[in-house]
Amino acid sequence: MKIFIYFIFLFSTLFSEGGRVDGVVAVVGNNSILHSEVLQQSQMIAMNRQLDPLKNPYLFENIYNETLDNLINQYVILSVAKKDTNIIITDEEVDRALDERIDDFINQAGSKELFEEMFGAPLRQIKSEYWNEIRNLMFIERYKFSKIQFIDVSRPEVNLFFSTFSDSIPSVPEYYNFSVIEAPFTVGEASINKTFLFLDSLRTIILLKQDSFENIAKKYSQDPGSSSSGGGLGFTKRGFLVPKYEEVAYSLNIGELSKPVKSSFGLHLIKLLDKRGEKISTQHILISPSPSKKDKEITLNEIEQTYNMAVNDPFIFDSVATSFSKKYNNFSGVYNKKNPSEIPYYIISVLDTLSAHGFSVPLESEQGVFIVFLYKHALPFFPTIENSWDIIYQLALQEKQNRYFNLIIDRAKQNTYIKYF
Repeated sequence: MKIFIYFIFLFSTLFSEGGRVDGVVAVVGNNSILHSEVLQQSQMIAMNRQLDPLKNPYLFENIYNETLDNLINQYVILSVAKKDTNIIITDEEVDRALDERIDDFINQAGSKELFEEMFGAPLRQIKSEYWNEIRNLMFIERYKFSKIQFIDVSRPEVNLFFSTFSDSIPSVPEYYNFSVIEAPFTVGEASINKTFLFLDSLRTIILLKQDSFENIAKKYSQDPGSSSSGGGLGFTKRGFLVPKYEEVAYSLNIGELSKPVKSSFGLHLIKLLDKRGEKISTQHILISPSPSKKDKEITLNEIEQTYNMAVNDPFIFDSVATSFSKKYNNFSGVYNKKNPSEIPYYIISVLDTLSAHGFSVPLESEQGVFIVFLYKHALPFFPTIENSWDIIYQLALQEKQNRYFNLIIDRAKQNTYIKYF
């Protein structure tokens, strides 16, 4: 069963000359497990453990063998789960689960276009390829839950678990529970018009051949990916760039320079360099309008109104934080057990000045104006039965459930055809 890895590509140098090429490494019932399948998952595990396979070949071999055993176990349980008539999974449930996972990774990538580029396939193809895999994983998860849901642990069992495994229980890392309301600066029409006129003046300079497009792009363009190369974007196929940019670019004649074009990134001057079928080669100068002092004052006044409304009511504050997250797609939101490394510096620097259940005043960042509410700041600690009963209980319960389910897997293996190569 392939793991849903999304962005990871196989490292071709992992097995050098004399190494194993791709092929079947095991058969479980009617299912074959490929070397590339095991390798891909093993690389992800090694990456998460910050282990370099080339520098630690023996450790990586252990990971590889463990991964193969886990895949065999998954296929064994999948065959049993699909025979269980009490487990019913509808197509709608699979669609929903797949969409949720895809959305998570699109958010991580930054956009649908970047996700497709990193994966090397259009979204429709990605969903089609992994639909059955998600369905299989759901079968496994539900079968396991049906077998372990009634298992519980007693207090003596929790005590025994802690005395047995206390040395291997990890410490609880530092975390923050907090909420953020952040309103981005809104650029007014005056600022947009000012940028438009400036770009139009650059267009005149280029048309009069007082300077080249490339030199002006290097000097003024705010696109970090293309400014150093004179604004060139290379050949792109239809649907790769933002709609308004493409609408204008595809309408140009080769060598023609557009008037300033507004997109979600700012304003562009676009020059069509070449066109081959549905592909175009363009270069552009991008300038994003900056908010004026008046624009910033408007945003500040709006968030101060929100502050006055919510400063004594965390429930209202959290509600606004959630709505702002959806509205602006920024760091607004409600966060629980957030590691310091996952929090932007401008937020954490404010959190460290607050006491529990304290609000900050409205503050300005590079992006806009924000307010922070701190629920709790927990320093690292080692969990014990005395200070973290719930944590130790859950760990003991999980260990007992896994032990019980492993017995089920072992019994199922006895009735399943398994062959290693």
